[in-house]
Amino acid sequence: MTYSSIPAINLPMHSSFSEPNSPLKEVLGEKWQTASCSDLGDNYVKPGPLAKAKFNALRNKREAIDRFLKKHKKEDLSLYIDELRDFAISSGGLVDDEFRAAIWPVLAANLVQNDDLDDVSSSYDSDFESAQSDFDEESPIFEELTELTLDELKGHKEWNQVELDVHRTLSRFPPNISDTHRDVLQTELIPLIVRVLSVNPRFNYYQGFHDICLTVLLVCGEKDALPVCSNLAKNGAFNNYLLKTLEKSVVRELDLLYVILSRVEPTLEKVMRSVELGTMFGLSWPLTWFSHSLKQYQQIVRFFDVFLASSPLLPIYVSSAVVVYRRASILSCEREMPFLHRLLTEMPSELPIDAIIKDAVYLSKLMPPCLLKTNYMNEYRKIVAKPHRPTVKTIPRYALQFMFVAGTVGAAASFFFFKQIHPL
Repeated sequence: MTYSSIPAINLPMHSSFSEPNSPLKEVLGEKWQTASCSDLGDNYVKPGPLAKAKFNALRNKREAIDRFLKKHKKEDLSLYIDELRDFAISSGGLVDDEFRAAIWPVLAANLVQNDDLDDVSSSYDSDFESAQSDFDEESPIFEELTELTLDELKGHKEWNQVELDVHRTLSRFPPNISDTHRDVLQTELIPLIVRVLSVNPRFNYYQGFHDICLTVLLVCGEKDALPVCSNLAKNGAFNNYLLKTLEKSVVRELDLLYVILSRVEPTLEKVMRSVELGTMFGLSWPLTWFSHSLKQYQQIVRFFDVFLASSPLLPIYVSSAVVVYRRASILSCEREMPFLHRLLTEMPSELPIDAIIKDAVYLSKLMPPCLLKTNYMNEYRKIVAKPHRPTVKTIPRYALQFMFVAGTVGAAASFFFFKQIHPL
């Protein structure tokens, strides 16, 4: 099958191709609709007819989840994993942190596993690189979650770097909490991250993994956060990021964004490729499940709901849906790399999260990971005539904050690193 034989998908010209434009504000007033760390205040926008309909839908969903959990309270919820995944993925997600605290550990213990997702690099590497990767990265032996002492944790090679990142993050997020609560989070978060890293001596911390662990800690509490984060590190999307270099894991996953765009928004893909935009604008998106880029807590946990219940590559489909959502802004932007990079690194404060998730799920069904990484990627490479990559320079794992910076400096840095990874 040739690329030319697969027509581009014609989609309606609005922010989402799953549903029509909707109002930006979705503010609901009752306590159960704002999570424990939501930065929603008392001054909220009174809902109109559409918002009232969504309010009722969320209320009905909350009642349905509540009934389900009470009905199966004494049973193993893993027996109902399909129902839990449906709750997490469908509109509104798990609604409330009370439910997330009960359901996230079950989802994390039963992560979606696809046979074709074990090594994203296989579609790109030369035979030598693939053989070397297979030799170097055999299935690791995981250690039991033993109760290491604090002194033992402090002796871990990553403790100092984790401590620096946690101090930096907790100075700004979550908002609206007391200094005492912030101190408690700090004393819990640093050991949590290092315990997860201790599960596999070959795990290498990267800047942004602390954002993942912080979100899980806020929702699940200290006791349940450890197995959730450990399962994500051992069996989820983060396993590749912790074991491999970033340019051989997340960067190569983000390359699939262009393959997706070439089929659903070919004009958009050509514009981005013509200015050599690359994918550094979205580096933090899969690395942190968008928790670094979004400002509103409820948006972050909504994405965590769906990612915990879906394919490890769904964050790439969500990244594509976010870019498509910003189509008008991209096409009207100055056609130069720094301007487009800055535009995309500055995530809008208001996003139609559920519409974007619907789009992403639709794209994942339209272009399943197994086809996306093989047939579609190979056809796309023929179109752009991109040669096999030579050995690439390493993206610094501890300087990603620098890479995430928006603006001209961030764009220049991204352009430099992108050139090392994608030489002309």
